[in-house]
Amino acid sequence: MFFETDIPNRDPASQPPAQGAAYWLATLSDESCSDAERQQFSEWLRASTRNVEEFLRLSTLARAASRHGELWPDRTVESLIAEAQASSNIATLETTRRSNDDATRTRRALPWLLAASIAFVAIGVFLASGTRWQSWFDESYQTAVGEQRSITLEDGSVVVLNTRSHLRTGFSRSLRAVELIEGEAIFRVTKDAQRPFRVRTGATDIVAVGTAFNVNANDRRTIVTVLEGRVRVDRRVGATPIVLDIGEQLIVAPAQPVVRLSLPDTEKVTSWTQRRLMFEDTPIADAAAEFARYSPRQIRVVDPAIASRKVTAVFDATDPASLIEFLRADQTVVVTADGDGWIVRAR
Repeated sequence: MFFETDIPNRDPASQPPAQGAAYWLATLSDESCSDAERQQFSEWLRASTRNVEEFLRLSTLARAASRHGELWPDRTVESLIAEAQASSNIATLETTRRSNDDATRTRRALPWLLAASIAFVAIGVFLASGTRWQSWFDESYQTAVGEQRSITLEDGSVVVLNTRSHLRTGFSRSLRAVELIEGEAIFRVTKDAQRPFRVRTGATDIVAVGTAFNVNANDRRTIVTVLEGRVRVDRRVGATPIVLDIGEQLIVAPAQPVVRLSLPDTEKVTSWTQRRLMFEDTPIADAAAEFARYSPRQIRVVDPAIASRKVTAVFDATDPASLIEFLRADQTVVVTADGDGWIVRAR
C-alpha cells in the first residue's frame, strides 16, 4: 500500500498522532509487514491515549471504506484523517480530571487496555484483507526464463524488465506506484513533480520524479543504482531516507548495515540489457545463480571452497556453457554434466 505524506517514512513516534495513525494503517495493511513492525505499532499505541484514539478513528473509517469498495490510493492521507476526525460515530477517548485515586488509575490504564485489544484486532483485520490492498494494482507484468521486455507505462515512463522478473503497477491522481516483486528492472521515469514515482521492493521504497535507475531485488537484498538524476531510498520504520546521485549504488539487506557505493561507471550494472554478464571478483556461486536466471540448465556448485572463489570475466548471459568451459580450465575443479545441467566440485 502506498500512502504519500509530507514526511515520508519518518519515525511515526515523532509525527502527530493523526499522521502516525495513517502511517501504521498503511504499514499493517502491507502483506510484508514484519514482526518487528507489529511490535513497534503496539509500543506506539501504548505511548499515548491520542494515538489510540486516532488509530481507532482511522481504522473504523477504513473498514467502512472497505465495505463500500473505495480505493484508498486515490485519496490523500490528509483527506482520510479529516473524514476520520469528522466521524460522529467514534467516541472520543479524552477523560476528565478526577480527584479519586481509583479513577486516576483507571484513566492511566485505559491506553494500555485499548492498545492491547486494538492492536490484535487491527492487525488481524488488515493482514487478513491483504488481497483488497493488492487489488489496487492495475497491471501485472512477468518475464519467463531468458525473456526481457520493454514496457511503456500509462504515464509515459518506460520499464525494461529483465528475465525472471515480476512487477505490478498502479496509478492514481497523486501517485505512480510499482511493486517489483522479484527480479530486475531499469526504470526511466517521466517527470511529474505532482505525482512521485515510487517503486517498492520488500521493505524498501525508491522514490523518483524524473530520473533513471536500476533495481535488482530478491529475498536476500535490494540493490538500487542511479543511472540518471537522483532518487530517494526509504527504508521503512525509523530509518532516515537516503538520497542517491547519479553513479551511486545502495545495497539494502535485512538485518545488515546498508552499503553505499560510488561506481566509476554503471556499464556492469546495465550489461544485462545486451545479454552480457560482467563479473568482477564475483563468487562463483553468485555467478552460477545469475546464469540460472537466463537458462533452464542449472550450474550447481556443491563444494563451498569452490563456491566462494572469485571470477572476473564477461559472458554471454544465454550461454551457461561458457562459464562451464571457464571452470574446466581450472585443474582443481571437476565439472560433471547431468540431465539438469552441471555439478561443480573440487577435484
